Amino acid sequence: MDKKKVAITFGGISPEHEVSIITGLQALENLDKDKFIGIPIYVSKAGELFTGNGLLKIETYKNLSTVTKDSQRIQPYLDDRRKGFQTVGGFLKGNIIEVDVIFPCFHGGTGENGAFQGFFDLTNIPYVGSGVLASATGFDKIITKQLFEKSGLSITKYHWFYKKTWENDQTKVLKDIKEKLSFPLFIKPANAGSSIGVAKVKNDEELTNAVEVALLFDRKIIAEEAFEGREINISVIGNSGSDLESSVLEEVFPSKDLLSYDDKYNSENGKTKGMASTSRKIPADLTLEITAKIESMAKLAYQTLDCSGLARIDFMFNEKKNQIVILEVNTIPGSLSFYLWEPKDLKFKELLTRLIELALERHEETKKLTTSFPTNILANFNPQGKASKI
Repeated sequence: MDKKKVAITFGGISPEHEVSIITGLQALENLDKDKFIGIPIYVSKAGELFTGNGLLKIETYKNLSTVTKDSQRIQPYLDDRRKGFQTVGGFLKGNIIEVDVIFPCFHGGTGENGAFQGFFDLTNIPYVGSGVLASATGFDKIITKQLFEKSGLSITKYHWFYKKTWENDQTKVLKDIKEKLSFPLFIKPANAGSSIGVAKVKNDEELTNAVEVALLFDRKIIAEEAFEGREINISVIGNSGSDLESSVLEEVFPSKDLLSYDDKYNSENGKTKGMASTSRKIPADLTLEITAKIESMAKLAYQTLDCSGLARIDFMFNEKKNQIVILEVNTIPGSLSFYLWEPKDLKFKELLTRLIELALERHEETKKLTTSFPTNILANFNPQGKASKI
């Protein structure tokens, strides 16, 4: 059998650009070489696309300003017979790089919020992971909470506002937050990840400063009342509407009050392994009852957003109150949460293969849908506005 060509895309216009590179390289390294040919597609911070063997090496990214020096710039190429990318400029100008599947490894920005997923839909090339709807709603913490509320999932108390509202009447925004919520609070950009722009605040002065920082990353801000407890994460795999499987649970341990960017990616004396290097316990020390409850909530959240492929769902668990709240869904989690599947004997290589299979299954299901209607209502349409028979 011919090996399928898998375009693994990473980088992008996002504060999590570097994190995405880690995940992309992890995926390329662990792809089953007997079944697939991995093609690195690096998206620069300016949004330009590049490929080349040099992009397979972590050393290439030590200086992001020179990453594309020895790479080939490319652009999407589509026709009825060949789909993929076309080289732009240089000696290889006009070469076609055909692909069978696209594997997004973006974090944050236009790569995780549904924008690229919409483009992938237009190309009609199968792609791994959630589609436009799940990507967009899962990326927006405010929309996610509103949908979870409708589904009956327990969430933390929150209040949200726009940047313009803050600029027009800062005093009122602060008053609204303090009337609805109690300190300590978490202030977050509504559309961001890896704890970028996030702060835990305990008083008015810290609150104001935290909002100003968060506004550097988004025009929508969410304030959440802190929920004391243990941070528990779980991963779910499958396509919504079909059978879903859950991973083992993990408990993660922040170095301070918040699991920071450094906690996640600057561990082990600067030698990061992505999210796999975070301080954690796998499996989490939980009762069978609590484990089953979190698994059930995770699958409900996954289905609520209509996720596909894989996601990581984050929770908080208060043992004294025996209460669980759901925090968020990560449709493209750091390191693809491979470390949560290894204890269930699903190694990284097999996990990647399963995700590609799920992408192909979803694409085939979508192809069977009716996309046109056989009746042409324009046949008897009268542009003069007179009555016509339709």
